[in-house]
Amino acid sequence: MKRIAIVSSFAESCGNAYFTQILVNSMRRLGYHVECLGLNLLLTQSTSRAIRARADEHIDEICARLKTFDGVNIQFESGLYGSLPGDILRRARKLIDANPNTSITLHSPRLLSETATQREAIKMALRLSFKRALQLYVEPLRQNIPMRINHRLIRYLKQRNINIIVHTLRAREQIEMYHNYRNVAVHPLKIVDDYTDIKPDLMDAIRRKYRFGKDVKIIGMFGFINEYKGHTLAIKALACLPRNYKLLLFGRQHPQTIRKNEPVSHYTHLLQAKIEEAKLEDRVFFMGEYEHEAFVSLVAAVDVVWLPYVENGQDGSGIASIAFDVSECVLCSSSFAFDEMFRLLPHYDNYMRFDIGNYMELASKTCNFLPITPAAGRSAQPVFSTDSQAELYVRLSLGEPLHETMACEVDALPAT
Repeated sequence: MKRIAIVSSFAESCGNAYFTQILVNSMRRLGYHVECLGLNLLLTQSTSRAIRARADEHIDEICARLKTFDGVNIQFESGLYGSLPGDILRRARKLIDANPNTSITLHSPRLLSETATQREAIKMALRLSFKRALQLYVEPLRQNIPMRINHRLIRYLKQRNINIIVHTLRAREQIEMYHNYRNVAVHPLKIVDDYTDIKPDLMDAIRRKYRFGKDVKIIGMFGFINEYKGHTLAIKALACLPRNYKLLLFGRQHPQTIRKNEPVSHYTHLLQAKIEEAKLEDRVFFMGEYEHEAFVSLVAAVDVVWLPYVENGQDGSGIASIAFDVSECVLCSSSFAFDEMFRLLPHYDNYMRFDIGNYMELASKTCNFLPITPAAGRSAQPVFSTDSQAELYVRLSLGEPLHETMACEVDALPAT
């Protein structure tokens, strides 16, 4: 039996670990021995010199184990491998070189900086608003650090002829454009498989426990409580809706944002203040974290799923993948990540979109849901599933070349 290792934050509470667990299970069902070698984020994310040295030893230990496998996949989010660019790249290169049969998944491979902020900075300077212009100029420089890491990493991957997996056509196009590298496979994030058991019991219990009448419409937001998820916009939108609409927030504060001796996170405090200001204490509920199958069942059971994400450069969303696969009613923002998802998966007919930040549009479309109708003639699109995802990972992690027929199918997708 072929043995494949996956390097990821497997034991941590984060989106990458969540996806890795799904991936491991689906690859094992194909008949492979799959083992996750978990990163210790307490070590890798430290900026202490002594702890950073121990983190390097931790990476060396993983590398020694990788040499014993038939194939390797590295799940790459830069923050998993360090807090300093030099640490991130050094550790990633060690892992890449540990086994000749290695693939790497780039979850946030943005290579092109957005230009809207830069144009606004120029406008402010021309208006002599120099302080604001400086703020607008400096912020992209800070945000561009991950992009510079991506460029340097991809140059290294090209030198080593490593198979790359990304989640969007845009990511592959940028890698080809900037680095003239074509060993790049595209597969959208897939979380829900045919083995997932959707159960309505939990939502029924929640309705009873919270005394929600039959007329109550439940809106769900899911995943870690992060700013880019758009919770403040959701609170504004809820205030525009009839009182029988309730907003349930399923998820918890991201563990990487927990600070020592901090009574409440800044963002949680902000949300509480917004809820109190709008007098929505009896209509917004923090529901906490649920295990995977219960989580998927809840996404399927709410009346509406809200995805009011702001643009943050991410190419994939596990929450969105679940929602589009199991919910009957999804409202998502005009984030580029969703544009790219629909290029690969144009068959979805259970959603509407709204402009980022437009809470009035979100509220209006929640009350008057009219889902998108897929364009005719798209029935021959490639089918993406957890099985096709697992097959791709197995093939590329064992060092096989990209399958030409799959590449042609993806290339045939129409641009939007």
